[in-house]
Parts: sequence; C-alpha cells; structure tokens
Amino acid sequence: MSGIMSVVGALNGWLWGLPMLFVIGLGGIFLTIYLGGFQFIHQKDMWHRIFDRSDSAAGISTWQSFCTTMAMRVGTGNVAGVAVALFMGGPGAIFWMIVIGITNSAVCFTECTLGVLYKTKIDGQYRGGGAYFAERGLGWGAYGAVFAFIFSIGAACFMPAAATQTICDGFRNALGIPMWISALVIAGIMAVVVIGGVKRIGTVASYIVPPMVIVYLIATVVIIIFNITKLPEVVVLIVKNAFAPSAVMAGGFGVALRQGIKRGTFSSASGMGESSPTAAAAETSHPVKQGMANAAGVWLDTVIVCTASALMMLFTDCYNTQAGYVGTAYGRAAQAAQMADYAANGYSGVNFVQTACSTVMGSIAPLFIAIMLALFSFTCLISYYYEAESSAMYLFERSNEKTRKVVIWIMRIVMPILIFIWGNVSASFAWDLSDFALGSCTFINMIPVLLLAPKARAMYLDYEEQMKAGKDPWFDPRKYDWKGIDTEMWLDINKDYIAGNK
Repeated sequence: MSGIMSVVGALNGWLWGLPMLFVIGLGGIFLTIYLGGFQFIHQKDMWHRIFDRSDSAAGISTWQSFCTTMAMRVGTGNVAGVAVALFMGGPGAIFWMIVIGITNSAVCFTECTLGVLYKTKIDGQYRGGGAYFAERGLGWGAYGAVFAFIFSIGAACFMPAAATQTICDGFRNALGIPMWISALVIAGIMAVVVIGGVKRIGTVASYIVPPMVIVYLIATVVIIIFNITKLPEVVVLIVKNAFAPSAVMAGGFGVALRQGIKRGTFSSASGMGESSPTAAAAETSHPVKQGMANAAGVWLDTVIVCTASALMMLFTDCYNTQAGYVGTAYGRAAQAAQMADYAANGYSGVNFVQTACSTVMGSIAPLFIAIMLALFSFTCLISYYYEAESSAMYLFERSNEKTRKVVIWIMRIVMPILIFIWGNVSASFAWDLSDFALGSCTFINMIPVLLLAPKARAMYLDYEEQMKAGKDPWFDPRKYDWKGIDTEMWLDINKDYIAGNK
C-alpha cells in the first residue's frame, strides 16, 4: 500500500504543478477573453437561467441539472479542501482560489455548452459529455473511447474516495462513530438513490442542495459578524500572502499559487469533464442557456461557498500551515489548544472548520460541520455516479439495450461497495486518489474543450443575437453546417419554436 501511495503522490506532484497551471489557469484566462468576459457581462442572465424548471421524459429540468451539478461542486473541496489549501498554501492560496474560480466559469461554460450541443438520445434519455463531443465534434472516435473509459473508472472508482473518507472522518470527530459504520450507511443510501436513475438523482439534489448551501452561508455570516473587527486584517493577510507569502505562511509564491489552482479546480470541477454529462441531461432549447446556468454554479461554489469556509477559519484564526504557522484562535484558550494539538500531530482538514465554528456555536459545532459535510459530500457522490454512468453508456452506445442495462446495474452495485472501502482508508490516500483521478480527467477533457471553443463561441454569439432581438433563444441546427449534431433530436426539442408556438 505504501508503494502505491508513493507512486500516486509523485504523479499528483507532476499533474498539479506546471501542467495544470497551463491547462486550467491559462485555459481559463484564454476562454474568458475569447468569450468577451461573458461571466461579467451576463451576471444577471447567468443566475436567471438556473431557475428554468421545464423537463421531459428524456431529460431533467435546468434547475435539476444545476442542482445535480452543484451537488458535485459543493462537496468535500468546499470544506476540507479549503482547509487543506490554507494548510498547504497559506492565506494567499484563497486569493488564487477565487481568481481561478472566476476564470474557471468560462471553462465550465464552454464544456457544458459543448456537452449540450453534441448530446444525443440513448434508450430514451439525453446523454452527453466530453467523450461525446470529442467524437461528434472532432471525429475522434478512439479518443472518445479512451476518454470515456478513463472517466468512467475515475468517477466511479477513485473520485469518491475523498468525499467518502471525509464524511466518515467528520462523524468520527463529532460523535465518535467508527468510520466503517458511517461508510456502510453512506453506501446503503447511495445504492437507494442511484437505483432510481437520473430522475431520482436530480430530485434528491434539488431538495438537498439549496437548503444546505443557505444554512452553511448563514453560519458563515454569523461568524463574520461576531468577528467583524478582524475584516481589514484578514483582507490584508489574504492579498499580501497571495503575492509575497511569508516563509511561515506558505514557504513561497509558487506554493500559494499551486494550492489555489488545485483546490479551486477541485472544488468547481471546471475543465475536468464532470459538469458536461449532467448539463447534457437537461431539457433546454439552446445550449448556451445550460452553459450560463452552470457558469453561475462555479461562482456559487468557488467564489462564494469556498470563500465562506476560508473566512470561517481566517476570521477566527483557526488554521495551521505546513510551513510552521499555528493558529492562536485570537486568545481563545480551548481552540488555541486544539490548533496546537493538530499542529503537533500534523493534522489538516475538516477539524479546522469545526474548531472555527466552535468559537461561536460551542460544542455543537463539530456535529453541525459533520452534518454539512455529509450533505455536501453525499450529493457529490451521487453526481459522480451519474457522470460515470454517462461515460459507460458512450462505451456501450452501439450495444443492445439489454447489455447497457446490465452495465448500469453492475455500476449501481460496485460503486456503493467501493464507497464502503474508501470510508476506511487514510485521509492522505483518499485525497491522493481523488486528486489523481480528477487531474487525469482534466487533461484529456481540456484538449477537445479548447479545440471546440469556436463552436461554443458561435453558440454564444447566436444566443446574444437572439437576446438582443427580444427572443427566447433556441437552437436551430439547420443554420450550421456542422457534423456530429443530432439534428433530428434538436428539431424535435424545438418543434414548438419552429412552428411559431413559442
């Protein structure tokens, strides 16, 4: 096991270094400029699009798709991931995490717009994603097959490791529940949800995601109000350490930058190919509508929720860094002792946030964060399942329906078993597995995303033209001489627009 951990750790060191800086960091900047800074120009429209509740037998509503995608985004990375970013990169990592979240919204918009544009119907359900638009948009059938294989294995087998382990660790810290018991419960609930397919996944996500985000943000606001005098100090700390971190905070500019990119990307999942399968499942008249909704999700996830977790720790001084800084909790004896204990034992993670909340909530804080984290991480798990299923359906698209059903049932059985296993491994191994899976998927996904960016831009310009004309935008595939578009499906989706009924 130690040998495997060493190999995975070494691969992560390379994946999340300069290669990821270029692929995601520069890719996000390029797409932001290429799309005319749409995420700033269309802020109102982005948030408006998420509330479309139209669905069909073949697809879920934009709202359900948004919630399912947010189920994946607002997860382990928003709590434990931010704590790890602070530990590894210091307060400056938070600045870069926010920046990468803003530029990543352009990456998310592009991949989700492409996912919807090139989607198709399989067994009466919309299916799409990176493998689909790689084949249909670029003609890369072999690449699409490799993409789908890697992504289905990554999403089903390895990405869930960090989320599962963190849930179990949270309840062990809060209530002393053995990790194997929590893992067993999670696996059982997971099985019940995924058996219901995308409709049940979308419904569960739409019921859980909104209230859990609202409650978590309220808790953040309360903590900030109790510590509002620290605001100027915290802002200076974040900005100063983003560009010139002290040795005790991060150990260098590169560390802060890398951790910001890593955790911002992990949390938002932009460019990793996780968003486009769920975006493709939505019933929408124009690909850009879903692209806008998903771009708003990145802002909510990284710019708002991740920042909320960071502010909890920074406003209460309940965090440590690997470079040697130990939080004093601004003189609160109990919390200061906890931070010293975490430092002595080399611990970083969800306990930082639990300790920060305890400065206001008292002894109930660990349980509150454990519940929030369980909701965040569980919704993340059900989203992973759907993403893996969509990739598997690509691989078996040309098989008969009976074979595809067998594959789906195998996944519904195997993934809960793996979830139980991941609930009983070390935190470092779980995070390394998830980081490796996500990093690998990012590289193979970003290549077709960047190459097909002109198609996403053409869709954006078509959308803008219709909006300026006062129309409800809809996609007419007959306007474009593009191969790979399921023209018949799109004409059926928008038959009311074609007939002039809308």
